[in-house]
Amino acid sequence: MKFREYGQELALEQWGQIIGKSSDELGPLAGFLKNFPDAKAKQQILDEVSSEEQSLIKQQQPLPGTEVLISKAHQSGVKLGIVSSSNQDWVHQHLRRLELLDYFDHTSCADEVEKAKPDPALYHLGLEKMGLEPDRVVVLEDSPHGVLAAKRAGLYCIAVPNQLTRQLTFFTDGGAPDLFLKSLEEFPWDDLMRAEA
Repeated sequence: MKFREYGQELALEQWGQIIGKSSDELGPLAGFLKNFPDAKAKQQILDEVSSEEQSLIKQQQPLPGTEVLISKAHQSGVKLGIVSSSNQDWVHQHLRRLELLDYFDHTSCADEVEKAKPDPALYHLGLEKMGLEPDRVVVLEDSPHGVLAAKRAGLYCIAVPNQLTRQLTFFTDGGAPDLFLKSLEEFPWDDLMRAEA
């Protein structure tokens, strides 16, 4: 579904309001749907959005440096977890598609907490599942809302934006990342491992 097909424009700033939040958040789509009083028409648009989203996601491969970093962490005995504002089915489905699910010790997803990011509840759940204290954790986040959630949970956070989120503002009051990378290929493995030793 393209907003232009309905005579509307979708600005990145509008979409950025919900990137990294719960998948239940409709953001600018909610205002758009108000133009369609008929429930059937609204559902048709939501189905169209969901179908197009799934199609685009299935074309995606891990970002540069992701598989190398996961493999290195796994071989080094570093615990790996995923904290996501999407639900478990969505997260596990795509991890299986990429053949990465078995590398992770846990997942903490939006359907397990009352509030998703930028609330820190998901990170608190992840810490509980992993049995780790905040000072033993390094978080990788690709959205400002994710960074804010991690910092609210008292975690060291590295921002690694994706193609869409790199155009958003990551340095905000209370939500600035500790480190900003253009790509996971820049991940400072040796420096962080020395700091954890």
